[in-house]
Amino acid sequence: MIPINKIRRLGFLLLLGISATWVGAHVRLIYSGNGKALFWSSPESISVVINSDGSDDLGDQAHMPALRNAVDAWNGVTGTRARLVENTSTQAQNSRNWSSSQYHMMLFDESNSSGFFPPGSGIVAVTPLTFFTTGQIIDADVLFNGGGFKFTTSSEPGGFDVQDVATHELGHLLGLDHSGCAGATMFPYVDQTVILHRSLSADDARGIESIYPVSQKASIKGSVRRAGPGTVVKGAWVGARDAQGRLAAAALTNSTGNFTLSSLSPGTYRVYATPLDYPVSASNLGAGRTIQTDFESTLSSSVTVSGTSATNMGSLLVGDDTFLSLGRASDNYPLRVSTGQTTSLIVRGAGLGNGVTLAASDPSMVISNVTWMSSRVNFKVSVPAGSTLGHADLTVTDSAGRVSILSAALEITPPDPQVTLASPSYGPSTGGVGITLLGTDFRSGARVVIGDQVYVDGKPGGCVVASSSSITLTTRASIPGQHDVTVIDASGVEGRSVGAYLAQATPVINSTFPPSGVSMGGTVLTLTGQNFVSGCRVEINGVDQPQTTVLSLTQMSLITEVGVPGGPYILRVITPDGQSASTGFSYVVDPDPLLQSVNPGAVQSAGGETVTLQGREFREGLQVRVGVHPLTGAGGQSVVASFVDHTTLTIQTPAMSTGSIAVLVQDPLTQQASILPGALSVTGPSQNNVGGGCGMISPSGPTTWTGLLAGTGWILVLVAWFGHRRRRWHPQLA
Repeated sequence: MIPINKIRRLGFLLLLGISATWVGAHVRLIYSGNGKALFWSSPESISVVINSDGSDDLGDQAHMPALRNAVDAWNGVTGTRARLVENTSTQAQNSRNWSSSQYHMMLFDESNSSGFFPPGSGIVAVTPLTFFTTGQIIDADVLFNGGGFKFTTSSEPGGFDVQDVATHELGHLLGLDHSGCAGATMFPYVDQTVILHRSLSADDARGIESIYPVSQKASIKGSVRRAGPGTVVKGAWVGARDAQGRLAAAALTNSTGNFTLSSLSPGTYRVYATPLDYPVSASNLGAGRTIQTDFESTLSSSVTVSGTSATNMGSLLVGDDTFLSLGRASDNYPLRVSTGQTTSLIVRGAGLGNGVTLAASDPSMVISNVTWMSSRVNFKVSVPAGSTLGHADLTVTDSAGRVSILSAALEITPPDPQVTLASPSYGPSTGGVGITLLGTDFRSGARVVIGDQVYVDGKPGGCVVASSSSITLTTRASIPGQHDVTVIDASGVEGRSVGAYLAQATPVINSTFPPSGVSMGGTVLTLTGQNFVSGCRVEINGVDQPQTTVLSLTQMSLITEVGVPGGPYILRVITPDGQSASTGFSYVVDPDPLLQSVNPGAVQSAGGETVTLQGREFREGLQVRVGVHPLTGAGGQSVVASFVDHTTLTIQTPAMSTGSIAVLVQDPLTQQASILPGALSVTGPSQNNVGGGCGMISPSGPTTWTGLLAGTGWILVLVAWFGHRRRRWHPQLA
């Protein structure tokens, strides 16, 4: 049973035996058949492709900056060899063949073509990984359930933040499993209001550094054992706090109770062990691990590390299990607290009654107005101005001295940046305009998003954070239109000025279909071209056409108003800033022919079949072409049409190429016309496929894993997914 409005990033399933050979360090994806951790053999250049189609929920190319920001989050870790490199070739970006190992795709599946998103599945995104039994990753892709869920890049209510979700999924692509840190990007839960997973926690960064290190760093080694019997604790969550009470690293103990907290900077730390039961549990991790939770959270004395050495702290002794616990999956982690501000928070748990105290791992944070309600605690947290950013633990202690630690529960962030002015507020979409942004709480490392372009502080071609109230940049070529100006802090919080910059471009009309229509109005026109920005309007002979829809930068649709027979009249597309393009359109008295159906819809490529066209306002002399462009009516083959009545024509199909074919009917005198896209499905003769074997079989649907002998070992497929959760208790959907 599970609560809702959450996303559950479910464990990676492999239907094979459990092994205990994995190392007790940062939580990595493992192959449960032999305990091998997953890895890329050449992590210095892991190619990723952002599919150009984007999401149906977003404007033109709005997904690009969000996904590139997610890539940058992982590439910003300096102590790792791992680098995600975007393949921006047109061929790659136009591909949707995620199941091929040629490309590692990031794409939105709007129609469940992948098979992973059946109706009611509750799955928001999946990351299928293909790998050898040695652990070497061959392919990995990130697929978003665009048909089942709403996505946003602008905090629209009910939408899942693209950058937040993508950053988490890329962690899986790199080889990381879920984290027990409530504030980590790899934390297994998120809801529609969360964006803080956009930025990495120390646990996330140390995790990727430990998999693909640049050089050796200091580490703390030890074990977790039970006080008294001295038996080991398997799968305990172990964290290290730095001198300021911030989480520095975390790990799981292995089957012998040992752990390694790696990639540490020299300094003094306090290490703790806490059960992995709430809000993260064993069910959130991949198979192949034993997780024991029957012990009490315990904090060690100080441990000092220096240079690049490994410090052995010995055994951390933990007490017996306790009913006291803090944190539930129904809480919205991380709990954000901003510097210089006081924030009201709620945390759920058990045993939260009279006599219990609450503390943050950073003693400079003031906790006040605490109200205990047995299964919930309400409180306020005040963070001093200028406090170090990062994550702090919450600890509850009952009257008997029993303790429960919620790892990295609080994320200390700066206040949201505010954008008050972009000057100038417009310029050509070709770029080259120097812009100054004014506002508040701008910080070093910020990035600015305008349209499909990202400007990163201090990077070539990026922006410059001149002060806390000023950012300068020079625009690059971008998609035209009215764009929000968004400043995203390195912590992931953002400030947005809606529609603050207009990237101007002169529209271009390439085609108008049909070129004429009935003077009574109601003709559906399709315009193709360039720079059709949101807010464009259309006039015909000076008359506004209010039923106009901008479908994309290259396509518009409109339904004509009543006009005067004659022409061609001037048809103008006018942008919001007054730029325009013109073409011709004529009004005629005759009604428009309309093609509505074709029967049979499936024919052979050899041709020679009789096909019936159904519609209305058919008349003698209409021409028919098959295989035309579905938007413009260009091309195709002319066929002889036999007039039956005003609703029926018949044709004989010619020899055609296989595929989905559009059919056009047109009056050659008036040029009135109608297209039925995909009217015919043309197939060729049956063939038996013969030839050599393939080294890998890609899954055709949401299989958990498949295997076959190939090369040096078995190839397996591993799948992770997000499951939608509801706040009331309800059976799990997937």
